[in-house]
Amino acid sequence: MDRISVFARRQRIKNLEQWTLYAILTEAFFLALSPTIAAAAVVFGVMTWFLRSRIDNKYKMRSLPFDVPVAIFFLIGAASVFLSSARSLMLIYNYCSIAGIYGLTYLIVGQTIHTPAQIRQVAQALGASAILVVLWGFFQFIFGVDVADVKWTDPEAFPELRKRIFSTLENPNVLAGYLDVFICLALGLLAKVERRSQRIVLVAAIVMFAACLAMTYSRGAFLSMAIVFAIFGVLKDWRVLILFAAVTGLIAYNDATFIDRILSAFTFGDTSEGVRVGIWVSTVAMISDHPFAGIGWGAYQFVYPQYNYYVADPNIIIYHAHNLYMNYAAEIGIVGALAFFWYFFGTMFMSFGVSFSSDDGDSSFTARMKKIFESNSFLQYLLELSEMINAKLAAFSDAVINLFNKKSSPPVKVKKIRRSQSELVHHDELKLSSRRGKVQQTNSDDENVASVEKISVGGEKISAKVVKLDTFDAADSANDSDKSFVDFSDVTKLDDQKFLEGFRLGIGLAFLSMALNGFTDDLLFNIPSSMLMWQLGALSATMKSS
Repeated sequence: MDRISVFARRQRIKNLEQWTLYAILTEAFFLALSPTIAAAAVVFGVMTWFLRSRIDNKYKMRSLPFDVPVAIFFLIGAASVFLSSARSLMLIYNYCSIAGIYGLTYLIVGQTIHTPAQIRQVAQALGASAILVVLWGFFQFIFGVDVADVKWTDPEAFPELRKRIFSTLENPNVLAGYLDVFICLALGLLAKVERRSQRIVLVAAIVMFAACLAMTYSRGAFLSMAIVFAIFGVLKDWRVLILFAAVTGLIAYNDATFIDRILSAFTFGDTSEGVRVGIWVSTVAMISDHPFAGIGWGAYQFVYPQYNYYVADPNIIIYHAHNLYMNYAAEIGIVGALAFFWYFFGTMFMSFGVSFSSDDGDSSFTARMKKIFESNSFLQYLLELSEMINAKLAAFSDAVINLFNKKSSPPVKVKKIRRSQSELVHHDELKLSSRRGKVQQTNSDDENVASVEKISVGGEKISAKVVKLDTFDAADSANDSDKSFVDFSDVTKLDDQKFLEGFRLGIGLAFLSMALNGFTDDLLFNIPSSMLMWQLGALSATMKSS
């Protein structure tokens, strides 16, 4: 009876763990398609994870690299709500429902995902969802979406721009930031895969995401991608610069409005840029008046009218600061913002491979900070960084120059010469029988021996063996054709180590793209984008802890 109960208990634990994984996969798939379903999956996953932790006596919570800043961030965010001048039940509900989902996502992903197979499943769910988002965006672009009424375009500055797709994410700029993330994930995998079929698929995915990105006409997202590709091309692989230039040129050739839209970011001729500057001025005033506790998580839209220096119309609601850094500093104060940036940029550098743990195994906060400050000085670090960049630039310039140099003549290939189907072999190689006129064939089991005959050479009768030679036949042609043939049957076969390295690099690039987008827009104000960020951050942390 005891054995049966132990077996049943283990089975329940296994089932609960599997259900938690299914909840994570459901969230990954639906976060851009239906945030409500994704949030419900998170709640269900937390319930199954909690039950599993209670049943399993051997279960221990996992320690992740940035648990401390994450805890500080959410605690200060909660305090800012109760200290806010705009405190209300709506504000408290928004924090508990929205920030709670973010924190719970980080919790269950970090405590459930352990193996490369599980990480691969989450990546596949995210990729499948992204493909559906892109396909719906293509549908909008082909069959028409007139967004002039919702003021996502400036008719005076861009009279020909009548169509900016947003797919399932309700806003073109949010969709653009979302696509940036998946371009980065594909780029990270592209740097690690080895099979030709996998590279072709990833390049095709990047082109597809880039085409959808162009349909959003988002300047900040495109410029962020240009910087990401430039950094990656100089420091990692210069060939991605050719890919970026080719895709951009193809898009510009088919849509001149796209280039005009991108160039307008440097002329300040669009009204949205003037509005952003005015909002930033107001946000700086908020930060100076509430430097510690902030105005309250999610209270920007309620407090902004008090600082309305630019947008005088009270009917226009400004939901966020259009700047990631200013928005967090204004809503939860400077300390809370620093805690978030500690987690955010720490995850980015960790994904790029920077280790914060000490050599002697001491992973305490004091030891980590000691190592950081006892390492090379800041000037020495800048010197090493400049030397590395200089070396990469030199290698890149050499590679570009070699493209235009006269190529050395390739080595001469020895052609296969077709010979006759048979060849004579001297009788010394054969064992002749004692009987006259008869020849005993000793190599009868050799497939290449056709026959043994007596032939006349120079008036003398000699014994000869007729041997089949390997000729240039269809098999050789098939082997040569394999070099140009791409076998897509192995496109999903990827070594776990290569996959983890590529996916982790992609997460680092994705965080870099979000950081760059944060200068002109608060991408993380959007719920699906924030859920995606916290999920990717937890995945990176699990790969570091494994």
